[in-house]
Amino acid sequence: MRTLIFLFLNFVLLGGVTNGQLPPPHKSDRAATESQGIRELRGKYLRLFTDLPSSESIDELPAAFDAAVPLWCQYFGVAEEKIATWRVQAFLIGDREKFAELGLLPTDNRNFLNGFAHDRELWLVEQPSDYYRRHLLLHEGTHAFMLAHLGGAGPGWHMEGLAELLGTHRWHPENKEQPLELAVMPDARKNFPMWGRIKLINDAVKADKSYGLVDVLRIDNRRPLDTQHYAWSWALCWLLDNDVRFQKQFHAMRRGLDFAPDGGRRFNRRFYRGIGQRKWRDLEIQWLAMVSTMDYGYDHQRMRIDEVKTTSPEPSHATIKVASDRGWQSTGWQLAAGKKYQLEATGRYRIALDRSTEPPTPWPCEPGGITLEYHEGQPLGRLLAALVPVEGSVAVGKSGTERATFTRPLAVGLGGLLEPESDSVLYLRINDHAGRLVDNEGNATVTISPK
Repeated sequence: MRTLIFLFLNFVLLGGVTNGQLPPPHKSDRAATESQGIRELRGKYLRLFTDLPSSESIDELPAAFDAAVPLWCQYFGVAEEKIATWRVQAFLIGDREKFAELGLLPTDNRNFLNGFAHDRELWLVEQPSDYYRRHLLLHEGTHAFMLAHLGGAGPGWHMEGLAELLGTHRWHPENKEQPLELAVMPDARKNFPMWGRIKLINDAVKADKSYGLVDVLRIDNRRPLDTQHYAWSWALCWLLDNDVRFQKQFHAMRRGLDFAPDGGRRFNRRFYRGIGQRKWRDLEIQWLAMVSTMDYGYDHQRMRIDEVKTTSPEPSHATIKVASDRGWQSTGWQLAAGKKYQLEATGRYRIALDRSTEPPTPWPCEPGGITLEYHEGQPLGRLLAALVPVEGSVAVGKSGTERATFTRPLAVGLGGLLEPESDSVLYLRINDHAGRLVDNEGNATVTISPK
């Protein structure tokens, strides 16, 4: 644990959002913009200028922005009457030169890549999908809202992670009562084209290039960021926003954001202290488990790890049930380094429902798994094991080598032999997609016997 604290206090992010004077919003000349083929779209809170041709997906952007404003108010605890006079001017750019000739690019960041925001003004470069164009508007809109009504957005991981979280959305314009949902977990790649955050995380895990918690906290948006930074920032903010163990402290950090020169460092220290040493380890374990199983439709309530009191299975044997509709589950069994333990698994459970039939056809399964389908290189339904060291950090990524084995689980199946290299707690799960656990039912019974 000393190693973790040392890493945290010495390598956390130094940056943050400064409270400097922002330039005044640009004034647009209607005749000049029209001469360049730039048209204006208006909503309640958004005035949008674009050189892109009219289409439903573009012309409804002000409505999407207007729908987001009360949701931002609710999320950040800002009274709607306080934003009554807040208006944002936006520029959606197809041909950058047209806007440059009219002096409508940001003077403090003329070469921005995709998006840029002030408290009352934002810029967007045209995107390759309707979803991602709207995502970028909501991402930059989140920045603008936080700058205007919270005074800033904290260090890079927090600022970009929240903008990604609240930019990830579902848009239902036909639903007049609730046309917009924010902070959603994408359910399928086809419904969120060009977003790609989950794929980036999956690819990094497979290449042993995952970000540990400290790596994410060091993300500094004063430097150019790539899509990897946005993906990992989103993942951490999504976890903190959805896990009841950390949610309260995460939300509390929105109050009193620190914008001193070392604001990012102090912000992160305060966040760590608020979580506390014991819960920080729980967060680290949950983080590793989540990124190793991240998938579309990720079901956090079923994937959340409930820690249990640790005991030794010695001197004889112990038995536990492993639920097929949950993610990694702590057995509470503390295994001693260098000793051997025999696992045996029995039982029959449902691992999926074939919904192409009426009624849906259940897929029965035993701990060895079924070869009708594979997931992460293992038969669907196979019993898997992971070891988490009892002492020290379980860090993964640039900040340290992974000592827990969530990203390299052991295939147990009907039985197997474990010989931990260090004193470790054993975790078990039934192999399945993190977004498809709702179809599962039943348990495997696992017995452990010291050899």
